[in-house]
Amino acid sequence: SEQGIEGSFDLEQEIGEKIRNGYFVGDCFIYTNTAGRLNYYVGGEVMTLAHLTKPMYLLGYLPKENRVYLMDKAHNMYSYSLLLSTLVYQTAIVRRDFDGARKALAAIPQSEHTKIARFLEGQDLKELALQVTQDTEHKFELAMSCKKLSLARQILIELGEVGAGEDKWKTLGDAALSPANPTEFDIQLAQESYEKAGDLGGLLLISSSLADAAGIEKLAQ
Repeated sequence: SEQGIEGSFDLEQEIGEKIRNGYFVGDCFIYTNTAGRLNYYVGGEVMTLAHLTKPMYLLGYLPKENRVYLMDKAHNMYSYSLLLSTLVYQTAIVRRDFDGARKALAAIPQSEHTKIARFLEGQDLKELALQVTQDTEHKFELAMSCKKLSLARQILIELGEVGAGEDKWKTLGDAALSPANPTEFDIQLAQESYEKAGDLGGLLLISSSLADAAGIEKLAQ
């Protein structure tokens, strides 16, 4: 009938925007939208390749060139870089083919690794993202999310006084005092973190809880 056959298709994902035209490369969907952006969609994540200044139409993707080709109404051609190795990696992750993803990652330049890490974070693969990211701030956020407090401490030390900031040390100190497992309290890490954060209230809480007279005397000074 005009309504088609019910159940002919299974809905995989839904994109909440108007698409001008699109092109599939494996599990990746490359498309332009009415807002003038060239995007690609894989595994529930939308990545923007370019902001277009005028309406353009997709011609296709050449894997050998690692480029997406478009044309405007005046038949002028444009191309944008999109690494095939990135598409292969992201497709493998979506399919949970981690061996294939590991092999594909070797072909991706390190300059692209932080983008890959943010994609992995969106796929709730934070531990894997932590191994991939090249951005120190992002690495700290992931280390905190994964409860790897020793690594987070090391990252803050590497960042130094300018990069670390009191708020990050405060966050680390709070995490050391609120573990998922009560046997994993790290008082020493919390004290160090609060000292670097200048959190006198946190230090008073620790010293008074431990009946540490010397610690309270030091805090008073």
